[in-house]
Amino acid sequence: MGQVLSTEQVPPQDRTAYWREVICSTFIQLDVAQAGGARFRGMVRNHQVGPIRATRILTDPMTAERSRRHLRSAEEDVCLLALQLRGRTVGHQDGRRAVLEPGDLALFDSTRPYLVDFQGSQFDHLVLQFPRAALRERGIEAGAATAHRIAVDSTIGRLVSPFLINATRVADTAGPETGRRLAEMALDLVATALAPLTGVDRPPASPGEELLRRVRLYMQLHLSDPCLSPPKVAAAHNISLRQLHRLFAREGTTFGRWLREERLRRCFDDLGSPLLAGLSIAEIGARWGLPDAPGLSRAFRARYGMSPREHRRAATSAYGTAESLRRFAADGGPFDGPVRGRVPSPWAG
Repeated sequence: MGQVLSTEQVPPQDRTAYWREVICSTFIQLDVAQAGGARFRGMVRNHQVGPIRATRILTDPMTAERSRRHLRSAEEDVCLLALQLRGRTVGHQDGRRAVLEPGDLALFDSTRPYLVDFQGSQFDHLVLQFPRAALRERGIEAGAATAHRIAVDSTIGRLVSPFLINATRVADTAGPETGRRLAEMALDLVATALAPLTGVDRPPASPGEELLRRVRLYMQLHLSDPCLSPPKVAAAHNISLRQLHRLFAREGTTFGRWLREERLRRCFDDLGSPLLAGLSIAEIGARWGLPDAPGLSRAFRARYGMSPREHRRAATSAYGTAESLRRFAADGGPFDGPVRGRVPSPWAG
């Protein structure tokens, strides 16, 4: 569900000061300017996905500026990836200007000044906040990648934007390990999208490491495919079957073992989620490429020492009564619409 902060929680005369405090405590120290006074409306909803803090912000038009004054006393050393959901954002940093329409992405760096102008009524925006070191570890220096628009209809944009939205959507129902893995996948995708902007390629720490990273990411994005196989993965990366199997052998595992473990982890988390209580065990298995229910049950028991049904019963009992489950489900996820198209207004009564 995530933490929700809204101007509706305070008297109209206090909204301007309250919203500035919300923005600064949610993100970093900024100068915030908004029109509307007591009529101004704003809401943020925070979610944690591993080391990534994901915040959905819905607001009337406003601007936020990170000035040199903030840098002198700053303790923050983070990057903020902006993903437009509705409305329009114009961002400025490092002498560049990025205009974001729904689905577009851009990076901003807390260690240098920047300005963002949130335009349009009922503006809707997703911000992923993470340590700058997370990009540096992936060979990306933030300074060369800031305020560049990554278009939703570009080759990489079509992959990255939907994944980031969906990863945030499931954050509250995923277990800690799945959350960590989703965050790693998200950061890998973000680094891949930013790499062409920096002109710097990150050398692998060891032979085959970068290739293995790409192979694993591909497999994670195709877990739902029951026909995912070594020949298919090898062909997608233009490598031989022998080279593919050697990559996993260096990690002390096999292609099949790693794939089975990933799928079982996802089933474990889904079976423990009350939001997915309406799905059968077979349907959850099929979601992750394990459509054979008896086979799933045997593999699940061998891995976790209990059947899928026993795990689901134990997990859902922790949420208490059926009424508790209904309240849990009624809260919903952080998103209620697609990147493009109508998103229901948060202000509707």
